[in-house]
Amino acid sequence: MTVQVEALAGGDGCSRNVRVDNQTEENGVIFADIVQDSAGSAIVGACPTFAPAEVTLTSAEPIGDRALSLNQKTWALKNGAYNRCDENLGCNPPKDRCDPTWTRAAVRGMDVSRHSQGHVEACDGKWLVMTVPDDPASCGVEPRPGCEVNTALRRYFLRNEPAGWSIIARTTSGGCDAVRKAAITFPRELCANLKPTARLVTVAPTPPSGRPGG
Repeated sequence: MTVQVEALAGGDGCSRNVRVDNQTEENGVIFADIVQDSAGSAIVGACPTFAPAEVTLTSAEPIGDRALSLNQKTWALKNGAYNRCDENLGCNPPKDRCDPTWTRAAVRGMDVSRHSQGHVEACDGKWLVMTVPDDPASCGVEPRPGCEVNTALRRYFLRNEPAGWSIIARTTSGGCDAVRKAAITFPRELCANLKPTARLVTVAPTPPSGRPGG
């Protein structure tokens, strides 16, 4: 397989010996890094441009339709060419937009902590309603003993777009007012019975006396 890459350029010694390295194969995926030697990579501005280069990736077994993971980015074969897989949706996202693959991707596109996980309240394939905390890990991924997390829990209304779920409204109130102002066609049956959201409060237990750290 021929892999086309952009090598560092614009100065002497910017790119030498572009090659495949660290190649492994498991679970139907070929993992490899495309690397190069460069005298200017440690100097800011020494290699301001790029130049096309080609490297050959070989395998002892037929490559077939196996996925490629190059420099930790995954590519999949489709219609005779390799296409970059979405970092959140993977190479073969499900057709059902209510599938957790799509709703998790929607949360990753929100202005919330990377540790936030959404709770789906309603989804009909065209519209999505979910609550998402701002930062449920403000005390750390493993909460410090005695630490209290008190963060906003907001409700998001989203519309199905070709690229995925798109936010149309965000609120902490109940009912339909917020979303119907943003999208008058939003179905009332998905919002009429929604209650205002409460804050998310969790407290990590204090360890017993004499056992620092729990």
